[in-house]
Amino acid sequence: MNLKLPKTYKLMLALAVVTGPFIWLVLTADGQRRSDLFLLHLMGHQPFNIALERLGPGVGLRAIEKQFPRVTFDCHSAASTLGERVCAAGIGSFNGIPARSARLWLAGDSLRAVRLDYRRRYHDLLIESLTQSFGEPKLQAAGGSAINSWELSDGVLLLPTTVDKDDDAALMWLASGA
Repeated sequence: MNLKLPKTYKLMLALAVVTGPFIWLVLTADGQRRSDLFLLHLMGHQPFNIALERLGPGVGLRAIEKQFPRVTFDCHSAASTLGERVCAAGIGSFNGIPARSARLWLAGDSLRAVRLDYRRRYHDLLIESLTQSFGEPKLQAAGGSAINSWELSDGVLLLPTTVDKDDDAALMWLASGA
């Protein structure tokens, strides 16, 4: 009984073991997203995995800073319809989506709005993720374009249906009554 494997078979098996993961990381959308997340983490960008369904006016900056101690928010006064103070931080990702920054608008210590700037190429994945979590969005017209909206218990999530090259790719949460 000959139990030796042919050299060609061993070569093909070794090539598959070495190139398979590389091909997955480079050529598939999920592999590219995971590669981006890994590289962002290596470069020191922090994740901001926030529970969107738990956002509300009862959430304050102290609670967010306690939940995400590695994310450093820079706050300054800026009176607007969204609040009297704006806090911003650079982030690497939110909820598994590669991102750039998070901005919070506060009225006193009450959270009024959140803006999460993400990387444009993950727009369709974000819509799919939000639809899976919160159901089918309602379409609303705003400024000549369509906006997806999801009603949450203490606010609404807003996300454009499409993002052009010149547009900012951003998800917005607004507190009820903001």
